[in-house]
Amino acid sequence: MFAKTLIAAAVLTLSMSAHAGVVVGGSTLINAAGQSQLELWLGQGQLTLTNIFTKTNGSTATNFHAAADGKGATFALMSASEDGITWKTIGGYDPVSWNSFSGYNVTNTYDGFVFNLTDGVKRQQTNEYQTANVAGYGPTFGGGHDIYVNNTLDMGYSYAYSYGSGGANSLVDSSGYNGSNMQIRALEVFTIGGFTGQAVPEPASMFLLGLGLIGVVASRRKKAAQA
Repeated sequence: MFAKTLIAAAVLTLSMSAHAGVVVGGSTLINAAGQSQLELWLGQGQLTLTNIFTKTNGSTATNFHAAADGKGATFALMSASEDGITWKTIGGYDPVSWNSFSGYNVTNTYDGFVFNLTDGVKRQQTNEYQTANVAGYGPTFGGGHDIYVNNTLDMGYSYAYSYGSGGANSLVDSSGYNGSNMQIRALEVFTIGGFTGQAVPEPASMFLLGLGLIGVVASRRKKAAQA
């Protein structure tokens, strides 16, 4: 009876400590804390984020659009710097599908947002220019642009226009507009789905847990016999 109770308690502990959501396909830009922050900002509960595009050597806007166009709501994340020394993870939430031909996505529902995940900063959409859907652009947000990514996905700029309280302040470091000087060394795009179950512990962790439980039970029984 004692062994069953101990096992049940261990399973409950594992369940409570399991990750709030999952990332499918891997990521170098988002960890558990970052995903929890995105879930909080989006406000739709636990999420499954599926990596549908990762920038590699030679990637262009064509590759981005081939992966992301028509895939529904997405998060685009990038590692960006304006001085080549300090790197921040920034990005944006696009509530509708990317495409390559419609120009600006103009909407009267201001439900997009851009963010600096490193600094915990979110800028909500404040005018109708949500995203720029251009074949030669990477994931580009706002009419200013708030985040612009060039054709080769390695440079861009950030200029507050359609998101936040206004003012020409970079999402990377709050500096003024200095031309297209934002370096981008990594870029990933994720589709967004509701989370349907707890993350499963790795087999090795379960094995170690089992050994620990067996040891505890054996020790209790030995002490009882000696008494």
